[in-house]
Amino acid sequence: MELMVNLSRTTRRGLAGVAALTGLAVVVPAGAQAAPTNEAGTRPVPVVGKAAESGTDEHVHAEAPTAKAGYTGPSALKIVRYNKLYKTGPIPASRCKEVNVSMRTVAGVNKYATQVYKCLYAAWKPILAKAGARSTAAPKLHITTASTVNTRCGVQRMTRAFYCENNIYFPANQMVSLWKQNSTYARTYATNTMAHEYGHHIQEQTGIMDASWWRQRAMKTQSAKLEESRRRELQASCLGSAYIGANRRFYPMTGALYNQWRWMVNNMGDAKGYPRDHGSFKNHGWWSEHGFYATSSTTTAARCNTYESAPARVS
Repeated sequence: MELMVNLSRTTRRGLAGVAALTGLAVVVPAGAQAAPTNEAGTRPVPVVGKAAESGTDEHVHAEAPTAKAGYTGPSALKIVRYNKLYKTGPIPASRCKEVNVSMRTVAGVNKYATQVYKCLYAAWKPILAKAGARSTAAPKLHITTASTVNTRCGVQRMTRAFYCENNIYFPANQMVSLWKQNSTYARTYATNTMAHEYGHHIQEQTGIMDASWWRQRAMKTQSAKLEESRRRELQASCLGSAYIGANRRFYPMTGALYNQWRWMVNNMGDAKGYPRDHGSFKNHGWWSEHGFYATSSTTTAARCNTYESAPARVS
């Protein structure tokens, strides 16, 4: 028997350039022994809150307004599959440590998320430079308590983090709620979410984002369009996890935090009844761990080249 827990308001899903959180389900086999525990000895599933509301977190894919239209099929494929990003060296550790702050308040969320954001910038800047990126600058970070935000990708509800045109939007109120329910989960969620959204920024600055969106629009069938979305999203998760893994000596992913992270990435993905645009639980976990567990000599963006993978690996 499987317990389907709708965490659409409490669990992060990666968002495309923009992509949005939809009704995400977590599958926990009854009596499973593999599910890790947190410091209190409880399962790492946060309290669900109002996830069951009708029409929560509508699915949105707002296209980047500056996406280029001058591609051809071969040129767009070359950018996503043979990008210079994949030829860069190992992702360096930022040597940043986890900030010791409670996210019980908006001020605490701001400090925590901003620290992760700065760490990501420090690690990815030299990689972007080697990749010949458009810019090595960090995206603008918006940590907000607003219920909606007006972005270049349209008006978005702040029930989840998302990336849009060199901007990362991060929901402070959601994090406060998560912290009160399960602080270990909140720390994991915040770290993994920021890393994933920064992964979209890497795609943006190396041209992968625009080329992928062009490919998706040009595809003839809905199934092909969804597969392209999954390749983009799973790559962002892999890139984010590669950073977390590269920096794990300094921002220790051990004990409860590591167990929570590993459980979370293996229980995130497309829920039944929602568009299959982010990947199955199995594949989301596989790509996340593929990035995280790379050795120092192989921790490169090439490990996250989802555009060369067989369809089964991005299902």
